[in-house]
Amino acid sequence: MIEPEFRCGTAKAIQKLVKELNMPYEDWMQDWPYEVASPNEIDKYISYYRKLTDDDEKFVLMEAIIQATEDLNTDKLFEEYLSIIKHLLEDNFTIHQYTIYYWASFDNEILMTAGR
Repeated sequence: MIEPEFRCGTAKAIQKLVKELNMPYEDWMQDWPYEVASPNEIDKYISYYRKLTDDDEKFVLMEAIIQATEDLNTDKLFEEYLSIIKHLLEDNFTIHQYTIYYWASFDNEILMTAGR
């Protein structure tokens, strides 16, 4: 399998999300979307994501959405959000190809060929 091109969040996108979503931020935060993602804010994140037009902002916010979902404490909620996130990832596959690669089982060819 060919690894997708590496992608990471831009400072500009992160700063906009910090401001718009009132998310914590410190210069020393190396893995910002993973450090600040809150399971209590998933609905707010998803609602804001649906309004975004900037690919970099979508990329960064999706990483926070996935982390917040990963941190949920019930399987029922996890399954509910998983369905929503799956559709967002499919609809924006080219933006999130590396994120899917990062979070998924790397030997799953079906995931890596979606959207092609």
